[in-house]
Amino acid sequence: MYKTLSIYFIITITSITTGTAYAQQFCRTADRKNFSSSKQVADHPSVKWTFKTNGKVFSSPVLVKNMLITGSCDSTLYALDKTSGNLVWKFRSGGEIRSSIAAEGNKIFFMSTDGIFYALDAGTGKREWTFSTAGEQFYDAWDYYQSSPAISNGVVYFGCGDSYIYALDEHTGKLLWKYKTGGIVHASPVIADNAVLAGSFDGFFYCINTDGTLRWKFNTIGEHYFPKGEVQFNATIADSTVFFCARDYNVYALKIRDGSGHWVYHQPGSWTSVPSVSEDRLIVTMSDAHNITGLGKNYGEKLYDPFVPLNVFSSASINNNTAYFGCMDGVLYKLDIVTGKVSAVFQTALSQKSHAVFFDASRKVREDIIAKYQEDINSLYEAFLTMGSILSTVWIDDGVLYFGSADTYIYAIE
Repeated sequence: MYKTLSIYFIITITSITTGTAYAQQFCRTADRKNFSSSKQVADHPSVKWTFKTNGKVFSSPVLVKNMLITGSCDSTLYALDKTSGNLVWKFRSGGEIRSSIAAEGNKIFFMSTDGIFYALDAGTGKREWTFSTAGEQFYDAWDYYQSSPAISNGVVYFGCGDSYIYALDEHTGKLLWKYKTGGIVHASPVIADNAVLAGSFDGFFYCINTDGTLRWKFNTIGEHYFPKGEVQFNATIADSTVFFCARDYNVYALKIRDGSGHWVYHQPGSWTSVPSVSEDRLIVTMSDAHNITGLGKNYGEKLYDPFVPLNVFSSASINNNTAYFGCMDGVLYKLDIVTGKVSAVFQTALSQKSHAVFFDASRKVREDIIAKYQEDINSLYEAFLTMGSILSTVWIDDGVLYFGSADTYIYAIE
């Protein structure tokens, strides 16, 4: 027994070091840790290649073998050679693709706004099977993403705008079970402790056993302007705790076993977006607070909250002691997790062209812009997208950063 355990331990450590243990899905693993121990990224990376789609790219890239696979709002899923950026194959669905893919064996899986869940052959992009939901829908203008699938033990899990969380046989697409929540489910599920965990726009966070029965559900506190406390984004797992964010300005830490409270952190005046784990810290992206916040993982104490000019909706991708994340201002930033210092890494061409239109010398949104759009906040945020906003979560591999942008491009920088 001791010999077996020792061998398992060595293999596990080796896999983590080389990166081969990572599953091929959004945020890398089914528990959405979003951690990489790959080669260090250059301090000032330059463009390796770009690929133009015909629509905004909100989907996050996933590396499958030597292909980078990303969806676009032009309704097409693209498989690109990771080294050259050349097109390997493409697949057109019946709607925008705001879901990121998951891959297992020779299949890839994703959701489209046509309400259909797709399984494709990873090598050719040919359709293997499809599953029709009751139909997709979106909550509001800031509901940018669809649920991205998670795979575990031959089952693929995902949420949908029809309010259900689904479990399908990954080989056949057969429905194993579905669980109805009270609202749109665009949070990507996480898998841990024989359970599927995901929040809903109904303001509840659900822990569902892998047989489809409810283990527990947790009602967020709510806030004056957002009384439901909608849960929009994916959670992450560390040890025996699940961490997630909500529109009621809170970050929650609950015990997976029974949903009991561990801690809650309140961010005044801002939705909280997505948590990522880095050893003893939680790195949380923020919306209207215009910062990225470091919290103690065990007690939720604030460690730092450096400023960025605009909202961050994607998760931070952790590479050793650095976190990379995109912002609505069209700039890719990095956070030194130890010191809390933030610096710019890359800026889209549209952002370079129009940054001064939106921001003053102190990098705050200009007062005249706020006055111009004060009666139409939807149009203001649509205008922000013209800076080539980076809403895609970064994929890191061998010193290269891969991501998409609202400027319609997919980028590789190193």
